Amino acid sequence: MKITRKHIVFVAILALLSAAFALLSGAARVSRSAKLCNALDVQIRESYEFVTPEDIKGFLDKKYGPYIGVRLDSLDLGRIEKMLEEKSVVMDSEAWTTSDGVLHVSVSQRVPAVRFQRGEKGFYMDRTGYVFPLHKSYTAEVPVIEGAVPGIEDGGYEEWSSGVLRLLEFISSSRTWKDRIEKISVEDGGDLVLKTVDGKERFIIGFPDAIPEKFGKMAKYYSHILPSKGEGYYKSVNLKYNKQIICRKDI
Repeated sequence: MKITRKHIVFVAILALLSAAFALLSGAARVSRSAKLCNALDVQIRESYEFVTPEDIKGFLDKKYGPYIGVRLDSLDLGRIEKMLEEKSVVMDSEAWTTSDGVLHVSVSQRVPAVRFQRGEKGFYMDRTGYVFPLHKSYTAEVPVIEGAVPGIEDGGYEEWSSGVLRLLEFISSSRTWKDRIEKISVEDGGDLVLKTVDGKERFIIGFPDAIPEKFGKMAKYYSHILPSKGEGYYKSVNLKYNKQIICRKDI
């Protein structure tokens, strides 16, 4: 009987504690739901300046509507995140509130891998192949490819775009070529052309495939052909054909 009585007392105490906890939690929820949003805190995760805290604030003011002075529990955080991610430069976002009445927004920007420039029209592309526009007042320091760039911004030429990204990755990871490639351009038809810092030749890569092999032929040009002919003898070196190096003096 004594053991049973102790169990009863123990269970009763647990029930009282649970009830007290529930009351406190309920009071906290009521208190929180009554709190109003009094400030916006915006965090930009990367150092790029495609979007600023001021941009985010202006966008929310225009697209979402009032949030300052609104109850915290009535803010549609999912809608805020979805709206922000509709901006092309935003990779993802997170919105949450804290008990001090602050709406927090954290934004991750897209990271450009290359900038394409076709005359006055330009755009960025990230490593996933996603294309987004240039910023009106900020330019990211990334490789630039200019000339007759095909219409990748319209959703085509995925294979060509992927090849360009592999080309850039090969160059950036190569101790031989990283600091020697000065310029990359695109000729009519989509052929890629390279210029180096230590020569005037045009190295015609063509379609961005078989990249290691083409750079291997470029190395052979420097080690075998250039020493015998001298600098400036050839104007173009065509590397795009399998197992061939075609050098020309006229173009």
